[in-house]
Amino acid sequence: MRVLVACEFSGIVREAFRQKGHDAYSCDLIPTEIPGKHIQGNVIDILQDGWDLMIAHPPCTYLAVSGARWWSQRKEEQEDAIAFVMLLAEAPIPKIAIENPIGRLSTIWRKPDQIIQPWQFGHGETKATCFWLKGLPLLAHTHTLLTAEKLEYIKCRHL
Repeated sequence: MRVLVACEFSGIVREAFRQKGHDAYSCDLIPTEIPGKHIQGNVIDILQDGWDLMIAHPPCTYLAVSGARWWSQRKEEQEDAIAFVMLLAEAPIPKIAIENPIGRLSTIWRKPDQIIQPWQFGHGETKATCFWLKGLPLLAHTHTLLTAEKLEYIKCRHL
């Protein structure tokens, strides 16, 4: 597949797809940290370039609920951030995953298709991450690390 990893400068996701045999590119306004197929520039300019899959990590600065107390002072920035996400979501790409933390997108756009935690995939951290999907299945948990705190979280979510 021809894969675009939007808003990624680290190169980590791009390289994971390349290791699986895909023709993957990252794109960000800043240079990549891992040399490879990286397009430095505005991802909007390349959305029409025949991608099969886009994994997008749009900046969450003005969207995440962790910054809600500043939303009233940052309305223009938030509107721009939402418009950017909508351009990504409406791209002519058959398979799209947009990742962002819990925040404004859930009320302005739509509820996420899936909310995951890193500990459901073998990492010890707790950080709810939302995915809005087009043409893709939900992620399946690969290696759940359960602690008493995480078990309580699961119980609370299912009551």
